[in-house]
Amino acid sequence: MVEIKFDGQRFGFWQSVSIRESVDDLCASVSLGITLPSETPGVPLGLTANTLIQVLVDGVLATTIRPGKIRRAVDAAAHTIQIEARSLARELVDCQYSQTLSGLKLGEVVKRICETFKVPVKIAADTAVVPDFSMQCETPSNALVNAARVANLLLYPTPGGGLILAAPTDAAAVATLIYGEHITHYELTDDYDLRFSDYVVKSFDYEGGNALKGAVKDDGIGFFRPMHIVADRHGHATGSCQRRAELERNRRLARAHSIRLTVPGWQHADGLWAINTQVRVVIPPENIDGVFLIGERSFSLDDKSGSVTHLTVMHRNAFAGEQPTRKTRRSAGARK
Repeated sequence: MVEIKFDGQRFGFWQSVSIRESVDDLCASVSLGITLPSETPGVPLGLTANTLIQVLVDGVLATTIRPGKIRRAVDAAAHTIQIEARSLARELVDCQYSQTLSGLKLGEVVKRICETFKVPVKIAADTAVVPDFSMQCETPSNALVNAARVANLLLYPTPGGGLILAAPTDAAAVATLIYGEHITHYELTDDYDLRFSDYVVKSFDYEGGNALKGAVKDDGIGFFRPMHIVADRHGHATGSCQRRAELERNRRLARAHSIRLTVPGWQHADGLWAINTQVRVVIPPENIDGVFLIGERSFSLDDKSGSVTHLTVMHRNAFAGEQPTRKTRRSAGARK
């Protein structure tokens, strides 16, 4: 059951539900729908642009949101209400802002920007100093996500509506999912569009007056398909540009192979399915038996499928930027 809680009241009669979170997005997305008798007047919930809403899934807090859009459609037969909302970090995604910070650790940079937008944040990783962090009339989300990726960290939503800056988890799998027992449907994706033949990262050492460059190849792409990146921080050593190029190649190589799983219900034995947790996946027809990190999770509810969770999983090195240990096909690469 999905309920929303706000202003001392609860409402839990939703007929269609979608709740999505990803380690690549700073805010959770929620869609709720209900069809009422046509004579039901107005919006019965009294929601406004400022309403803070807790979303409970099976009695557990899943996310905290503010309304984005409320649509009502009325005809002689029914009155349909559809609510679309996102968690509190949506302002970091939608707004354009300018800020320059120097000589602070990445965790402090994230804190300061989140405090400006009143977004709760938890720093769960030790972070290095960012020599120069600058945004000029741009969305804070792009700058923060890029900085987190360079540091091999994830910045993603929490149930309270805020953010957490943390490393990709290396904790044990929270559950084992076996096709035919727990997994009702799966999709395997080889996304070659994510990969490039050459990765080149350029920067400039303003103190020494030298151009800096790092370069690496993806040997699996046999035609010219370059990706050139201008480093977004100053004062890099050549090794830093090289490391950035390798991270970009390694992440894209790993993310190009993903598995989307459909499982009934919204919980495993220890709680709700969550991003940045690991799960063991067993799909005998594909020769897959390995531990994967959950990068995206969607809860859904409708009158056709009931309560369902969709999980998109990849190897942890897709998020940590680690070099894959062997060159293998997707199915063999899923082994641990």
